[in-house]
Amino acid sequence: MLLAVTGLLLLDLAGLVRGSGHAGTAVLRWLGTGLVCVFYTLIIWCYLRRGPAIATSRSISAHAAAVTATWAPFVLPLLRGAPPGAGRAGIADLLLVSGTAWSLWSLRFLGRNLSVIAQAREVVDRGPYRFVRHPLYAGEMVSALGIAVAAGSVMAVVCWLGISGLQVYRALREEQVLLESLPGYHGYRNRTAALLPGVF
Repeated sequence: MLLAVTGLLLLDLAGLVRGSGHAGTAVLRWLGTGLVCVFYTLIIWCYLRRGPAIATSRSISAHAAAVTATWAPFVLPLLRGAPPGAGRAGIADLLLVSGTAWSLWSLRFLGRNLSVIAQAREVVDRGPYRFVRHPLYAGEMVSALGIAVAAGSVMAVVCWLGISGLQVYRALREEQVLLESLPGYHGYRNRTAALLPGVF
């Protein structure tokens, strides 16, 4: 994971230096790429500092869903339709920036508890975790929607729907591990929404 994220960070840093996009959305595009670079840096930092897990899911389907949901958004740019106009590019960049900013905030509070596969370490209920139980997944879904909008094809939207379904399944399977391993998670789950504040 660390090697892959470091490679992605270097690629995005190169893109940040290069710059691209419509004149009206150039700042938003630069901001989005910058936030993604910070996101990758924070992932590396979290992985290097995390401790051992109390419990790890043994479900092969949960592992497959987690890994697929993590890496599938990188397929979205390959599913290009018509080139985006300024309006669609602006909406795509806005979704990417807002989703990545939310994900960064989530990752900042998740910290040493970060894991691709379902693992239990401690209950996190600060920052965005006060509002929803899986804010990182929600932010990643919004960011991926931005990439799908930029791609502008039906296949990109279908792929995004699949990614979103995998994230929901991933969250459900993760909660099984957390409920079994962390005594405080049951109360947290009862008082906090899953992905959208006030919903489920």
